[in-house]
Amino acid sequence: MPCLSRLILCVALFVPFSPTYSQEPAANRGEGLPAKSDFRITFVAVNQHPMKPMMLDANRTFATGHAVMTAINQEGRGLLHNVAGRCTAAVTIDNAAKTIGYNGFCDYVDKDGDHVFERYEYPTQPQAPIFKGNAEWTGGTGKYAGISGRMDLRTSRLPAPVEGVSQTSGEKIGSYSIENTSASR
Repeated sequence: MPCLSRLILCVALFVPFSPTYSQEPAANRGEGLPAKSDFRITFVAVNQHPMKPMMLDANRTFATGHAVMTAINQEGRGLLHNVAGRCTAAVTIDNAAKTIGYNGFCDYVDKDGDHVFERYEYPTQPQAPIFKGNAEWTGGTGKYAGISGRMDLRTSRLPAPVEGVSQTSGEKIGSYSIENTSASR
């Protein structure tokens, strides 16, 4: 019986990573992306080498960052479902006022190599467990060519999994449209 248990465990561990991903329904691969849609996307950002902030004056510091991203559409398909990306950030912190503000750009790419580009901003706000911002899609390639749209962002800082790493998670909630629908098919 222990051999059978090990066999079942090995099969269970192997199945999610098997090459059947290519047989996934087209809607889950991002193909046939609707020309317009609302979305709710969960993301995780990991900055493996946070930059030490530099002082701007006695109270304010500034830093730049680069994060590796993972995004999942909460519908289980569609825009930014199971994609990876990279984002940059320019952050200003005012320790006296206890505020933070930052902005940057993201480039997400799906398994087909199609990119979607984002510009985001978190206006100066009190340092809190959740930061609120906004963003817009600024274009894309392949099925995302001609994409535009706006979204609200909510981001939370997570405890560092290891020393020297910064990690956040959050949501993108909004809508998009693709002007050139032939590029989305």
